[in-house]
Amino acid sequence: MGSVLQDTATGRSLWGVDLAMLTNSATGEGLFGALWANAQEQAADADTFRRAPLTRVRATALLAKPWWLPVLEGLDPYSEAVATLRKVTLAPEAVAPFPYDWRLSVAYNGAALARAARAHLTQWREKVAARPKWRAVGERPPQLMFVAHSMGGLVVLAALEQDPELAADTRAVVTVGTPFLGSAKAVLALNLLHTGAKPARLLRQVQAMAATLPGVHDLLPGYRCLDRGLDIERLTPADVARFGGDEYLAARSLGEHARHRESGFLLPGHRAIVGEAQATVQTLDEQERVGLAVALGRHHAFDVGDDGELVRDLATGIPARRDTYGDGTVHLPSSRARTNANIYVFGQHGTLMRHGEVLRQVRNIALERPQSPYLSGTSAGPGLETPCLGGTFGEPLTLHATGLHTPANVALTVRSVTTGRAGHPLTLRRDPDRADGALVARFIPDVPDLYRVVLDTGSHVPISQLVLVSPPDA
Repeated sequence: MGSVLQDTATGRSLWGVDLAMLTNSATGEGLFGALWANAQEQAADADTFRRAPLTRVRATALLAKPWWLPVLEGLDPYSEAVATLRKVTLAPEAVAPFPYDWRLSVAYNGAALARAARAHLTQWREKVAARPKWRAVGERPPQLMFVAHSMGGLVVLAALEQDPELAADTRAVVTVGTPFLGSAKAVLALNLLHTGAKPARLLRQVQAMAATLPGVHDLLPGYRCLDRGLDIERLTPADVARFGGDEYLAARSLGEHARHRESGFLLPGHRAIVGEAQATVQTLDEQERVGLAVALGRHHAFDVGDDGELVRDLATGIPARRDTYGDGTVHLPSSRARTNANIYVFGQHGTLMRHGEVLRQVRNIALERPQSPYLSGTSAGPGLETPCLGGTFGEPLTLHATGLHTPANVALTVRSVTTGRAGHPLTLRRDPDRADGALVARFIPDVPDLYRVVLDTGSHVPISQLVLVSPPDA
């Protein structure tokens, strides 16, 4: 969701520009409605793009300011990542940002990316050929390197699967927090209306929009995630519809997951940058409330043996549970599913592309320097937990720091994104209601706004997350 979207006919910005669509009931309702996918957009696939690209909404740029959505939480801009790469290329124009209409299917956007990447490579090769000094830099012809965050990694996968010649011209793919197996949070985003959570106005608009979008359904988990007690099942299209999604869109997405389980396609030169040690929803329980199916996120996963069967406790036969953690949105097995070349960082999903260690690793890969991962994928370390539904003005935000032995030398701060005004550092203390030894602090916002929460342990790159505080429902 990191691309700015615009209404093609009117030029009106629909996404990623004005936070009023999230905080102002007078402007937000119409803007969210404009993002709903119509029947043509829901049916669009790779062939649709090749025949006649859709034009009602267009992606104009990568996100240039922080953004936020309930459940999926904060998303930082990509400006620093683009600037980092432009510093290590022969010329800034060697780096081409690729915004896309994330509402549409991954397959459709994959076809769009394949065409854009081929055009970019052709133009760059012509430019290099015309400059003898550039040709002398190396004997190899120019190749592509993709750097993709979150859903962007799925779009790269689709593009290179669809175009084998493009894959052959690709030197490296770097995915950052990409949910190759999907994310259980996608179900929670489709289930917002059923939970009765607040702020109801914003949650109602987000769920109604998400239920129409192929892009959101393409994030559904394809692994066994629905806890039935003695068995753990994969989602079915009927399950998704019961939770508030669209059965047709779910069937297409889950069918793609099944195809990928059989496919041996590997991304060329793939390195995955993976966030770890953050509390992450990995599986789901189902409850019924007033006739509605409510999905409850659980912070554990289940192992599957080489024979495809669940690993079970030998004494009871109950499936063995294990917390794999992740980046707060994508659990570890999902983001590292397609490669063994993994680089781990302590960081939250939506802010990874602004994370200092992530930018350093991306720069090293671009320069073909050795990577130096210092985490293992099983590392215990600092984690940050913020309210995934945001907060309501007038009520305190409860913030948690996990994986720390003591609050000594640990700083937790909150700053307004729109004004830059910083609040006082918060006091962390042991949370008596948490068995994991988490530290807790509470912050009372003085105005509805988007806030950045930063956890700095002094020993690691600070971990940040964005939290929207909305006005109370009318």
